[in-house]
Amino acid sequence: MKKIIFILLFIIGILFQIRAESSISTDKQFRDSIFQTVKFESNDTLRSKILRNAFQQYMGKDIALEFLDSALALSRQKGIHEEELYVLFDYCRHYEFRAEASEMERCFLNLKEASYRYKNYSLYYTIWLSILQARCAQGDTEYAIMQAKEMQKESIRIKYDRGVFVSLIALAQAQNFAEQYDEAIASYKQALTINPNANNYSLLLIHKSLAEIYLSQQKYIEALSELEQQQKVVEKLIKEDTQSINVLKNIYLEIEVSFGMVYAKTKDKDNLKMHLTIAKKYYDKEIYFSYYIDYHALWGVYYKLIKDWDKCFQAFDLALSSCQGAEPFHENSILKMKAEAMLEAGRYEEAANIYKTAALKGDSLNQDMLQRHEEVYQANYKIQKALLDKELLTKQYRWIYVGASAIILILMLLAIIRAFRIHRQLRRSEEETRQALETIEATDKMKEYFLKNITYEIRIPLNTVVGFSELLSTEKNLSEEEIQEYSVTIKHNSEKLLALINNILDLSRLEAGMMRFNVQECDAVELCREVKMMVNMQTKMVNAYFHTDLEILPIQADSRWFLKVLSSLLCVPKLYTGDICQVEYTLTKEGQYLRITVTGSPLYHIWKDEQEQRILHDINKLCLEAFKGSYLVSEGEQKVVTITYPLA
Repeated sequence: MKKIIFILLFIIGILFQIRAESSISTDKQFRDSIFQTVKFESNDTLRSKILRNAFQQYMGKDIALEFLDSALALSRQKGIHEEELYVLFDYCRHYEFRAEASEMERCFLNLKEASYRYKNYSLYYTIWLSILQARCAQGDTEYAIMQAKEMQKESIRIKYDRGVFVSLIALAQAQNFAEQYDEAIASYKQALTINPNANNYSLLLIHKSLAEIYLSQQKYIEALSELEQQQKVVEKLIKEDTQSINVLKNIYLEIEVSFGMVYAKTKDKDNLKMHLTIAKKYYDKEIYFSYYIDYHALWGVYYKLIKDWDKCFQAFDLALSSCQGAEPFHENSILKMKAEAMLEAGRYEEAANIYKTAALKGDSLNQDMLQRHEEVYQANYKIQKALLDKELLTKQYRWIYVGASAIILILMLLAIIRAFRIHRQLRRSEEETRQALETIEATDKMKEYFLKNITYEIRIPLNTVVGFSELLSTEKNLSEEEIQEYSVTIKHNSEKLLALINNILDLSRLEAGMMRFNVQECDAVELCREVKMMVNMQTKMVNAYFHTDLEILPIQADSRWFLKVLSSLLCVPKLYTGDICQVEYTLTKEGQYLRITVTGSPLYHIWKDEQEQRILHDINKLCLEAFKGSYLVSEGEQKVVTITYPLA
């Protein structure tokens, strides 16, 4: 007997191995055929779609990733951005199907990066909504609410209107799971307000969710209104595509079951039966098991209302057997409904046993739920703490960055200001250097011109002296008159030559800053009067008139040079034989300066020798400037000389 069992097990094992190898061989043949088809297809977009369609058949299996990897490489190589986004979207669906949350979120980040790069966000927001729905199903509603608000902010920032609509749906779903019903209703209605022309399936989702919330709040009129809106949307879908009635069969059944729940709560048995009868048209054993359970549970409620207990308990038992432990809370609520029916039917002992069973299951479920909630809250706390730490760190980095940027900007500003100042100083120095060079060049030219002229001025009296001296020494038969005339001429030219040379030497020393002055305290009024006396003694060709209101005016000056400057303005050349010159000079005090104004100066009106006139003018100017004074000659025909001299 043992041998027979062993042989049977061996044969069964071989059969399973052959079947597995056959399955592997079939998968390999399909894979090879797909890649062969793609190889000979010339249209790149179609090649990518073939690979994605192959993925659909094997979604959740490892072989499916080969098709996606090839499609992704092809779309990136050929620059087909739309196909690249679809492939990244399929990666997320693959890991969602396999319930691998970490891998799904990793692929979600890749999809986000590509969506931002190509400015196409529809698939990105679809996956984001799926992730938040999964989080809500796990009880992590706080994280889902936070992420939904972040989704809304991001949508507004990138100006993606549909993203705002999706974020409001995600927020409403999370608030609904968190039992924040009023907030959820407000979010759903806001979504309808900002996008009244949303697609029909989005409208179905919103009206369905609103109907469920109103039903949980026992707002039956509002719930019925939302269910009627669902019916209108479904009818619109069927009008657009008459073939879609088979696809929409589950939705029809769901709507009718929802109507039945409202009338079951209000104990309206006639409307309840009517909607259950309509639901029967869309009912079959292949429908989604949640609708299957609710459908039979509602029949149980209806039979309870008409007190047909056999059919009532039979319907409840059928609903309970369909749960199969998949929906423990739903199963527990049906147990309570059955217990209530038994209690109403007078079967108290059985009702008590069912209540006891429901209570034990409820305690177990609540304990499990509390534990899950505690785990979720701990996870949320850790997430929020990590986010807070990250935000604080980000703020610190931001302040450091702002501070560093401010310091760099200040340094750059200081550098720019310094560079500007240096540039301005360089320009000013360049301008001053250019002006100084021009002045030097002009001075050199003037000196060159001056030397030429002064050489000529020196040569004339010198030649005269030499010539007449030679005549006196060589000629023996000169008369007394001639000798006297020649001697006067020699004397006059010698004096002129000596004065000219002394003036040139004085001018050179003043220009070089090598002139020595004997400075002492003097009375400016007395010096002005003394000049008048000197002029009167030297010549009768000048009538000098001195005016002042001052009795005394002490100054620090070299009296010899002060007298020389004034006398040069009042004297006439020695051989002058013209009209008598009328000269007026006035002394006044103005602040910390004395002012002497000379009108009718012979130096500027009757002086014939321009070179000598210029030398005397320059000597006067340089001499006064050496004492921080000034020497100005007015323009025009009537020359007025103004002298200022500091009192201190």
